[in-house]
Amino acid sequence: MLRAVYRGLGAGAAALTLNACDLSFVTTEIPAMYGPGPDRPYETEELYLRGYVKSKKTNERITGISIWIKGVTSYYNESTYMDGRFSFYLPKMDNYTIIFTDIDGDENGKFKQLTLNLTREEAEEVEDLGEWIIALEEVEEEESTNDANFLDFA
Repeated sequence: MLRAVYRGLGAGAAALTLNACDLSFVTTEIPAMYGPGPDRPYETEELYLRGYVKSKKTNERITGISIWIKGVTSYYNESTYMDGRFSFYLPKMDNYTIIFTDIDGDENGKFKQLTLNLTREEAEEVEDLGEWIIALEEVEEEESTNDANFLDFA
C-alpha cells in the first residue's frame, strides 16, 4: 500500500514539475527524421547523377570502375554496378572533378583513367539529361597499365 502512495506522490510531483516548466519551446512541427534537414533540402542543395560506363571500343558496359569525386570522396566514392550503372548525389559546388578509374585489373579488360572537370552549370545539365554515358578507352597491351590505374589525389 505504501508503494501505491509513493507512486502517486511521484506522479503528482512530476505533474507539478511539468506544469511549472516553461514549455514555450515545444512546437507542433515534426522534425525531419532523415535527409539533409530543413536548411538543406534535396532539390536545392544536391545533384543526382546517374548513368553507365561503357567501353569506347566495344560499346559494352563495364563493371569494376571506381568513381571518385574530388573534395567529397569520403561520402561519394562509388563503383559501377554489375551492369556498368552508377548513381550518386553530389552537394552543389562551383566545380567538380570526377575521376573514373579501372580497379578490377584484367577481369573486365583494362581501361584508361578518365578525369572530367565540370562546372556547376555543366553538372546540372548532366543531371537534366537523365542518363550520363561515360565511354572509357581500353589500354592496349603495349601501353603501361600503371598510368591507367593510378588515381591522382592531388
